Amino acid sequence: MQQAKPFLWDRYKELEALGEGGMGKVVKAQDLGLEREVAIKRLRAEVGDPENAQRFLQEAKATGQLEHPNIPPVYEFGKDEEGRPYFALKLVRGRSLQQLIEGLRNGDADLHEEFSFTLRLQIFQKVCEAVAYAHERGIIHRDIKPDNVMVGELGEVFLMDWGLAKDQQAAPANATQAGMFMGTPMYAAPEQISGEQASPLWDVYGLGATLYEWLSLKPPHAGKSVREILTAVLTKKPTDPVFHFHPVQGRIPAEMSRLVMKAMHKETQKRFPSVRALLEEVQNILNGEIQAVCPCTAVKSSFHGVSRVLDRYPLVVVLVIGWLLYPLLALLLALYRHFTV
Repeated sequence: MQQAKPFLWDRYKELEALGEGGMGKVVKAQDLGLEREVAIKRLRAEVGDPENAQRFLQEAKATGQLEHPNIPPVYEFGKDEEGRPYFALKLVRGRSLQQLIEGLRNGDADLHEEFSFTLRLQIFQKVCEAVAYAHERGIIHRDIKPDNVMVGELGEVFLMDWGLAKDQQAAPANATQAGMFMGTPMYAAPEQISGEQASPLWDVYGLGATLYEWLSLKPPHAGKSVREILTAVLTKKPTDPVFHFHPVQGRIPAEMSRLVMKAMHKETQKRFPSVRALLEEVQNILNGEIQAVCPCTAVKSSFHGVSRVLDRYPLVVVLVIGWLLYPLLALLLALYRHFTV
């Protein structure tokens, strides 16, 4: 076997390929100076025209400027010996949501025990935080999907692959041409497919579609071809996740299903108006503050209300319960004395 040769000015040594996308190839490499492993993304030679090179540079800048715990940090940007641009970033060891979904879908009992619905929502919350942070800096991801979310070995969560990210403050010359679709059809918003102007609501929809599959273990739309999927996204309403049943995990909580359907609403004005608004609802659910919209959520909401009162005023609750039970206890005591005399 031929030994891997150092590249990029002898600073890194390629170890193994990690993946390949439309524009870039990602490899695991050894940083010979700092003696650590990193991920290096290089522009593929066959797509190295100036336009793609500019887009690749924008990805590096977008990722590098977003300093957030749930976005992998960029260490360096440059060109290799062949003149191809590259950037080095944190190597994330773990599994993608897509890999976890496949394991859950196949009935892996250990995975189902580890990844409860609550933990899945907590992981989703971290993805939302990364997107909200990017939006506040004018950057739209445009390709949120389970394949682009990594869960690290220590529980870290990262939103990956900012290759299609759109900087809303960028010069018009760098903008995507009107009518051009960019993204992954299964998780793209209807208006994104239609080629409308990029909007943060695209990411709201993408987050909803990702959560849909993360909870239900089924994609939001079915289709044997890209054309069929595109048509379904534009014309069909996804089945409410609460109606998807998996024998190992049971039914999806109604409040989580409602969250998904609102995020994926085809009418933008009926979606969450921002990722921050979506995050607020996620936090409410995790806190048990559930909006009563059906019998199931009404019961949960009532129990949560009682629980909060008990937590805040335990002594008052004990006294009230004692006061309510006193007549019953007195009656039972009187009956006992009557029948034992």
